[in-house]
Amino acid sequence: MNTRTLGIVAVALLVVVAVVGGGLWTVGRLSFLDSYGSEYDYTVRVSADEQITNVTIFVPLPVYEGHSEIGAVVESRDYLKPDAWSYDVVETRHGPMLRLRADELPGEPTYHRAVIEDDRLVRWEQIPPEEYARNDSETLRVEHDAIEVNARLTVDRSVDTKSPARTEPVLHPRSNPRAVPCDWPHDSDETQCYSYDSLIFVEYDGPETTRLTVTTELSGTNSWWVGGWNFNEYTDRITVYDLPADQRGWVVVEGELQTGVGNYPRNPPQ
Repeated sequence: MNTRTLGIVAVALLVVVAVVGGGLWTVGRLSFLDSYGSEYDYTVRVSADEQITNVTIFVPLPVYEGHSEIGAVVESRDYLKPDAWSYDVVETRHGPMLRLRADELPGEPTYHRAVIEDDRLVRWEQIPPEEYARNDSETLRVEHDAIEVNARLTVDRSVDTKSPARTEPVLHPRSNPRAVPCDWPHDSDETQCYSYDSLIFVEYDGPETTRLTVTTELSGTNSWWVGGWNFNEYTDRITVYDLPADQRGWVVVEGELQTGVGNYPRNPPQ
């Protein structure tokens, strides 16, 4: 094979490689764009180690520029939640917050029977304990060690997961932010962590030995599929463990903001 022929073969191979590479890039880019999604998730969980009554709790909400779009879509995923407890967004002197109210957080389990109409489950009705049958799939025992509400909001733009405190909803109220070291495994160069002060409000009737736990968490996430699921996110959380009964009313608590977790593609959708 002469030099001219070798040159032609080499050029042809380069063209094939370029076409195949371009095709793979195009397929990968289409997969990336088709699967790319952005959303916020917000969860609040309250539990007490003893039965309490007349419960009112205010917790921080995700707020951006004084408003909380996420607060508008809060719901309970627990369709067997205790009777006579509710949640709503209220304006306080510290800004909008989520209010949880309950006549009682039961210390004892409740029992329920399935109500079937037109061959489908329509609801569970509460029954006396003696009517519960452990091996009967149409009766159910529910432990009420906590109440939980959630919100999920999808958006048609990328979430800024590196600098959310300036451009995205974060938990409010907040003050005195300060940079802190990140714990493993989120200690990469991209990840930054901050601590700050916030507030919750707590009122209830119950034993002086009661300890209350309140968890509030927000995450903003971008995710996509290219050879597997990929993501980046920021997480803002306030966790109050075993708050003693003598701490009621407005209580100063500590929050933690974690940014830049995950991996970052080139040219994400805006």
